Amino acid sequence: MPTLGRRPAVAVSAVVAALLLLTACTSKGNPAPKVPATLTVGLLVSTTGPNAAIGQQAQLGAKLAVEMVNNDVKDLLINLPLSAGAGLRNGAKLNLAVGNTDSAPEKVEKEASRLVAEGAVGLVLADTLDVAAPAGRETDTIGVALVDALSTADTFVELNRSAHFRIQPSDRQMVSTALALLYRQRGTENQIRRIITASGKASGATGDEIGSVRASIEDLGRAAGYETGGAKEQITLAADGAGDSGFVEKGDAVLAVVTNPQEAAAAAELAGRLKGKAPVVALGPGVGALDAIKGNNQVLRASGWSGEFAGRNPVARIVGGMFEQAFKTKMTDVAAAAFTATMLLALAMNSVTELTAPVIRNAVQQLSLPATQIVMPWNGIRFDGGGYNQLAAGVVEQHVPNGYQVIHPVELAATPTLSL
Repeated sequence: MPTLGRRPAVAVSAVVAALLLLTACTSKGNPAPKVPATLTVGLLVSTTGPNAAIGQQAQLGAKLAVEMVNNDVKDLLINLPLSAGAGLRNGAKLNLAVGNTDSAPEKVEKEASRLVAEGAVGLVLADTLDVAAPAGRETDTIGVALVDALSTADTFVELNRSAHFRIQPSDRQMVSTALALLYRQRGTENQIRRIITASGKASGATGDEIGSVRASIEDLGRAAGYETGGAKEQITLAADGAGDSGFVEKGDAVLAVVTNPQEAAAAAELAGRLKGKAPVVALGPGVGALDAIKGNNQVLRASGWSGEFAGRNPVARIVGGMFEQAFKTKMTDVAAAAFTATMLLALAMNSVTELTAPVIRNAVQQLSLPATQIVMPWNGIRFDGGGYNQLAAGVVEQHVPNGYQVIHPVELAATPTLSL
């Protein structure tokens, strides 16, 4: 089961220096090739339709990354910029070009190709799974790096695409993280013996992802020594709440796969219903929607981002403060992921002398960042040959009066106590 190591304390200036762009020195006898005045990062998001709010958050995160690269921020006690002038090495600036996917699979391929044709040397994607699959296929064909900020589906691992880089923990990894928390309850009054699944009903790529997560829960649950509810004991999450849970008993735990705000709300309702009997741990691409649920929220969540932990992470605290100052709102999971994906492309651009799409794609593949140089609660970022971040990791959070706080893994937990 994945674990996270403790993040060592580091000097703020050194951390942000590593996070951004380390200046590459050039010998006197070998002058650097001429660098374009601007380099374009393409951002694929939905600016219209039902997922426009996600697109807006992603745009803010990407915009902050570009601004941090381009501008000399003199009023902060950190070393910006980090080269002779603001921008990438030799002063090249970043430009952000947005392509509206409208969360439509048939539109994202055209938008990706358009952005590349108009000069984008790398792309960032922050959209749904339905859009991510064709986007990855298109960018693999045209050979430009696509850094996917949000996708968690395990199905991508099987595709082995050379240009589709996914930074988030996979769904299977999040299941393993949730089970690791439950395993900690062995020998206590809250010991878990059986795992039950809850999920919505969907078709297409989202339905495939739900099926894959449920299979991982069954597989990993049995491997960890738990009984599993099987097909007959599953709870349905719907817009009007969760279905029958009368068979849930003391000693059970529910892993709820949520893919949208309605399912997140249903999982929260289920957790309230089962309070004192069984914990409900939400996981999946819709867990971020739990932030908006008010009241006595009892649901736990397994996630690749924690705003509470970010407040204790030197890099994330500074970046989050800059985000709030610039946009008058707190950084969200989507904004943080888009910031990270955009900064990765900037780092790749800064590490090469030939600023072409194929060279930058290969530079992304070679990147390796430790935990102390990113805003996410992971062990770092390093891609395998299939474009999966090998150092991605998850946390489990519990709702408290002021929001969510980390309770697992123990070394990152503010309060490592699970309350039912």
